[in-house]
Amino acid sequence: MARKTFKMAEDWPVSVAVVFMLLGLSACALEPCPDPCSCKSGFDEIHILDCNRKRLTTAPRNPPSWITQVSMNHNELTSIPSLGDVSSNVTSLSLIHNRIWELPLHQLQPYTSLESLDLASNSISVLKAFPSMPLKYLNLSNNKVSTLEPGCFDNISSTLLVLKLNRNRLALLPSKVFKLPMLNFLEIKRNKIKVVDSLTFKGMEALRSLKMQRNGITKLMDGAFFGLNNMEELELEHNNLTEVSKGWLYGLRMLRVLQLSQNTIGIIRADAWEFLQKLEQLDLSFNHLTRLEDTAFVGLGLLENLNLGENTISHLGEGVFGGLASLRSLDIRNNEISWAIEDSISVFEGMKKLNTLILQRNKIKSITKKAFQGLEELEHLDLSKNSIMSVHPDALAHLKLKSL
Repeated sequence: MARKTFKMAEDWPVSVAVVFMLLGLSACALEPCPDPCSCKSGFDEIHILDCNRKRLTTAPRNPPSWITQVSMNHNELTSIPSLGDVSSNVTSLSLIHNRIWELPLHQLQPYTSLESLDLASNSISVLKAFPSMPLKYLNLSNNKVSTLEPGCFDNISSTLLVLKLNRNRLALLPSKVFKLPMLNFLEIKRNKIKVVDSLTFKGMEALRSLKMQRNGITKLMDGAFFGLNNMEELELEHNNLTEVSKGWLYGLRMLRVLQLSQNTIGIIRADAWEFLQKLEQLDLSFNHLTRLEDTAFVGLGLLENLNLGENTISHLGEGVFGGLASLRSLDIRNNEISWAIEDSISVFEGMKKLNTLILQRNKIKSITKKAFQGLEELEHLDLSKNSIMSVHPDALAHLKLKSL
C-alpha cells in the first residue's frame, strides 16, 4: 500500500503539468498569433510576442490577450506601438533599432504594468516626463538625447533600478534631474559631458555603480558625487581629468572600485583618499604621472589591486607603498623606475600580502640584494622587456615565486 501511495504522489506533478500544458495550448489556439509575428507561451507566466526584423511600421493587430512580453526590435516604427487592451498586461517592451524620435506621454500611458523598456538605437532627442508605471529597467542608449527635461523621471522614481543613457549627446546634467532614490545602476558613457557640477547626483542614495567613460570630462567640481553614500563602483576611464583630489571624491565612503585609466592625471593630492577608506581596486594606468610622493596612497589600507602601468613615473617617494598592507597585485609596467630597483632602497617594503608584481619595460639593468625586500608572499614576478644584465645571488632567495 505504501508503495502504491508513493507512486501516485510521484506521478501527480506530471499529471498536473500535462493538464496545464493542454490548457495553455487551448488558450493559444483560441487566440492566434498575428502575422507576421510569432508567439511563445511558457509555464513561468512568460508569454512573448516576437515581431523582430519584420519591417513593421505599426503594431500587429489583435495580439493575444495573454501576452506579457513584446519584442519588436529592428523594425521601422516611428512611435511607441499601440497594442490596445493588451498594453496593460505587458511587463517588458523591447523596441531596439527602430525610428522612434519622441516619447509622448499618451503613447506610454496604456502600459500600466511595464517593468522593462528598451529603446536603444532610436532617434529620441528629448526626454520628457514618463507616466506612472512600475518601471525597473530603462535603456535609452544610442539615441540622440541632448535634453533631460526637469522632472522627466519623477513618475518612475520609486521603482527604477537600472538607467542606461550611453552614446547620446548630453553635454549638461541638470541639477536635481536624477532624483531616483531606488536606482542601483546608472550608465552615461560616450556623451559630451565636460563638467560635473556639485550635487549633480544628490537624491540617489541607493546607487551602487556609476559609469561615465568617454565623455571628455575635464573637471569634477567639489562634491560632484556627494550623496552617493552607498556607491561601490565609479568608472571614469577615457576622460581628460588632470588630478585626483578629495574635493570630488567627497562622501564616497563605500567605494570599492575606482577606474581612472586613460585620463591625463599628473597629480595625486596629499589627502586625496581621505574618504575612500574601503577602496579595494584602483586603476591609474595610461595617465601622465611622473612622480609619486610619499603621501600618494595614504589611507588606502584595504587596497588590494593597484595599476600604475603606462605612465612616466621616475620618482617614488620614500615609503610610498608602505601603507598598502592589503595589496595583492601591483602593476607598474612601462614606467621609468629602474633606479628604485637598482639603488637598494627597499621601495616595496610594507606590502606584506603582495602576490603579483609587474615591472615590465622599466629599463632595469640590475637586480640588487634588497630590491624585493619585504615581499615574503610574492608568487608572481614579471621583469620581462627590461635590459637586465646582473642579478644578485640573494635577491630572490627569500621569495616564494611560482612564476618569474
